[in-house]
Amino acid sequence: MRSIGSGAANLDGGVAMATTWQPTTLVQCISIDPWLTYPGCDEPGGCHDLTLGRIYQLLAIEADGAFYRINDDSGDDFLYPASHFRVV
Repeated sequence: MRSIGSGAANLDGGVAMATTWQPTTLVQCISIDPWLTYPGCDEPGGCHDLTLGRIYQLLAIEADGAFYRINDDSGDDFLYPASHFRVV
């Protein structure tokens, strides 16, 4: 099993772990606000295949925890900002 995460020292000298991926990690979509825009695109996007409040299986954590790879409503896996989800 492979886990991805980074530790950060907390105030009492211990180590607080960032979200760590495990095969059964589930996340809930808490935002569908557009986060991706590019020139020539008429509508900002990046989250049109997510359902607010839906639970998704976390496939991987990438870019030092900034993005989650999940299978969205289209059935394909894509990267989404970690800030758009909460671990359940």
